[in-house]
Formats: sequence, C-alpha cells, structure tokens
Amino acid sequence: MSTIPSIILKPGKEAPIFGGHPWVFSNAIGTEDKKLEAGSLVRVLSFDKKELGIGTYNPHTNIRVRMMTRDAWEEINEAFFVKQFTKLDAWKKSHLPENTNGYRLVHAETDGLPGLIVDRYDTTFVFQIHTAGMELLRAEIIAALTQVFSPKVIVERSDLVVRKREGLKTAPITVHLGSATEPVSFMENGITFFSDVLKGQKTGFFLDQRDARFELGKLAKGKRVLNLFCYTGGFSLYAAENGASFVTSIDSSADALTMAKKNFSANNIDPEDTEHFAFENMDIFEMIKRNTLPHTPYDIIICDPPALAKKEDDIKNAQRAYGELNQFCLSKLSPGGILVTSSCSGRITQEDFRDTLRIAAGRAHKTVKILKWVTQPADHAELLGFDEGRYLKTAIVEVI
Repeated sequence: MSTIPSIILKPGKEAPIFGGHPWVFSNAIGTEDKKLEAGSLVRVLSFDKKELGIGTYNPHTNIRVRMMTRDAWEEINEAFFVKQFTKLDAWKKSHLPENTNGYRLVHAETDGLPGLIVDRYDTTFVFQIHTAGMELLRAEIIAALTQVFSPKVIVERSDLVVRKREGLKTAPITVHLGSATEPVSFMENGITFFSDVLKGQKTGFFLDQRDARFELGKLAKGKRVLNLFCYTGGFSLYAAENGASFVTSIDSSADALTMAKKNFSANNIDPEDTEHFAFENMDIFEMIKRNTLPHTPYDIIICDPPALAKKEDDIKNAQRAYGELNQFCLSKLSPGGILVTSSCSGRITQEDFRDTLRIAAGRAHKTVKILKWVTQPADHAELLGFDEGRYLKTAIVEVI
C-alpha cells in the first residue's frame, strides 16, 4: 500500500473531505499523474502534504477521486470489505422495522463505498458496480460477501448504461454464487414480496420506497385506491393488507403485473377477486391524454413514476411530465382525497418538486394541504455532507 501514488490538492480544497464529501473534482487537484490507470487507488494529500485518505482515481471523469477511507494507510482488500460489510449490516439492521429482511446493505458513497450498491433479499445478495474503481475490486467484494453472510446466491446486476461515463462497458447479468432461476422472496414489515433479481428493474425491487409504502398503508382502510406505475404492486399490497375496499394497479409492463399478482398470492390475498382488486396493463401517459381512469372514483391515488430526469438535459421535460401527471391525479380527487406522489430524480430537488405540485394543483383547480413529506429510508440514508446523494421525495397531500 505504501507504493500507491499520491495526488496533491490545491490550497484549501481539503475542506469538503473533512465535511464528509466523498468526491474530489478535477479542478481541486494541483498535482496528479494522469497516466494512472482508471480505477487505481491513490493517496490524497492536502496542499501542505497532510494525509487525507485513500480513494479510487479516474483521469477520464470530472470526479477525479472517490474517497474510500480517511485512513491514508489502510489496505483496500478483502478484509477491508469484510469490515465495512459487517459494520454496515449491524447499523442497517438497527434502523430497520421488524420482520424485514430485504434492505440495502451498501448505498455507494453514502456508505463509504463509492460506486457500489448491494441489496439484500434474505439469503440472496445483488450488487451493482458503477465505477472503474469498484470494477477492479469485484473479486474482493464477492469474497467478503461470502465470508460475512454465507449467502445462498450472489448476483451481479452491472447492466448499467451509467458505467459508460467511467469508461466501462455494460456488464452482463451474472450469477456468481448459487442459482437464481426463480424470483426470490423476502419480508418487509411482515409482508412477503418477490424480487426478480435477474430480469427486474434495478436489483429487482424498489426497496427505497419502504417508508412511503408504510405511510400509505396507514391511510388505506376502507378507501378506494389507485396505484399508477405500480411495478410489482408494492403500494397496492400495503393498501390491500391494511383494509382498502378496492385497489387498482396499473402498469405498462405485463410481466410486472404478473409479479404483482404473485406478491398478492404470497400473502393469501386473491388477485383474481375482481370485487376488490383490478390489474390493468396500460400506458399511463396515453391514459392521461385520453383523460380517463378505469374503476373510478378513488379516495387515494399513488403516482410513483420512474426517474424522469436521468441527466441534466432531461430536467425541463421531466418537470413538465411531473406537472401533467400530478395535475391529472389531483383533478380526479374530490375534497378529502389523498395523493401520494413521488419523484426519484436526484436532479429535481424537493423544493423543485413542491413548486411543480403547487402549479399542478392550481391548474387542476384544487386547494391542497401537505400532510407529510417522506424521503429516503435509513438503509438509503442521506449523508449530510453529500447533497448529491439526495434523490427520493414523496409528498402525501390532501385535497380540501
């Protein structure tokens, strides 16, 4: 480790690192060897040569270094990952609700392991590698997961377009340990779900909406509930479990709806009970153009679309789409009706989203109160010194 190269920052550029920010941008560096291989480990020094820690280096990106440790002499090896995984697992479990064994073990920069995502579904672990630095540490990651957890299955889902920014190719979906021929089951707040870890979106399930699903459940008793962009029916199942009188689940993916029905059945709720449940395979944006909704009226509408602003150029169109979606939803609610609406686009702040909702309410001719904001759960917790890690916000609002 003593032979790894060093970079030296410009005067005063060490302050963000002291505040917990994990990135060193190219304009903060005074001295560097740009011939280093992308993904190389480097020791970071302040202008006056104080050791600040170790990170992974990429000469091809504006984020030149991603910090891994504040200990400038720590070995980045299998033992390092064993230590980090053990510590993170204990912390995450201490903040999870009871009867929950599906959670995010590693949330990249927020958890001190930039470029790495690890989601746990009981005895199945799914990881994603986003950066050149983690790409060179794949073997150590797999070995550490095996040592700490003795999992039945380890799957890699680095089938990510975002890897191209780091000079990496999209990697094939790979099962590194065990067999993953079927969706795997896990528990969340005592409810059974399935995650399709090979074909599903992200790592197979949206674990980050756990808190919002729980809040929706508290409101659902006796209500007619509509879940737009339902995916595999997370919000729908919470509504059903908590006594909703009727639940409609709409998604453009027939496969997602099939999985939603499987989730209902796993909890001894009959998805074919048409008196209480409907599953509709529809394009929601086309439905909005026609200004129609099946099985109306509704007391609660959930609107949780996919990320609409994946890059800076998308922001304007995303805000327009969020506005149209929420205007439509609010227009279909009478006084006392509740909208649970989310944005997972990190480039749109909570205040941006609030403004979008305010305009949507005005255009829908509705007066609206905010009942609650729900953000990222503890296993996806924000790092105070890293604003870039904030992305998820859900507004629960009531028409008055």
